Amino acid sequence: MAFSDNVWWTRKARIQAEKRLLANSFQSQLLLLWYSFFGVAASIYYLKVDDQGALNNLSGISWVVYSVLVLCMSGFISGLSFKERAGLIKESYEALQLIYQRSRSDNCEIDVIAKDYEKVLSLCENHNDHDYFLALCLEYVTNRKPVNKETGLKPDLDRGPTWYHWLSLSWWTFKRYLMLGSLYALPIALFFGLEAFL
Repeated sequence: MAFSDNVWWTRKARIQAEKRLLANSFQSQLLLLWYSFFGVAASIYYLKVDDQGALNNLSGISWVVYSVLVLCMSGFISGLSFKERAGLIKESYEALQLIYQRSRSDNCEIDVIAKDYEKVLSLCENHNDHDYFLALCLEYVTNRKPVNKETGLKPDLDRGPTWYHWLSLSWWTFKRYLMLGSLYALPIALFFGLEAFL
C-alpha cells in the first residue's frame, strides 16, 4: 500500500464527509422550517374557543412547550455549524489533491510530503468511519473494470469493501433514515396525541 493510496482514500472519504455535513445542514434547516410551520398551524387550529368560552389549557401549554423546543433546536443546530465544517473539509480535500499529485511524481520526497499531509489533516475534523466505508463502496461499485482474479480487487484500487463495510454502511443508512422519519413525524404524533387526550 503506497503513501499516495492513503492520500487518495483520505481525500475520497473527506469528500463524503463534506456531503454528509451539507446533507445534515439541509435536513436540519428543513426540520426547523417544518417544526415552525407545524407549530404555527397547530396554534391557529387551537385558537378555537370551547363551549364555556375558555381556551383549552392543556393544548395551549403543550404548544408553548413545543415552541420552546423549536427555539432550543434552532440554537443547537446553529451551534453545530454544518456549513462551516463542510467548508473546512472541502479546503482539506482540495489540498489533499495537490499532495496526492506531488506523491505520484517521480522525484517526490515522501518525508516532506508526509509532513504536509499531517498539516492538512490537522486543519479540520476527521471524517468518520462511515464516510470512509461509503467512499470505499462507491469507488468499488463505480469502477466498471472487472475484478482481478489473483488479487480479488478491481484495477486502480488497492483495496475493496468487505461484507462488514456493506453491512455497517447499510445499518448506518437505515438508522439515519429512521431517525429523520421519526423527527419529521414527531409534530404530527404530538398533535394527534393531544387530540386523543382532549
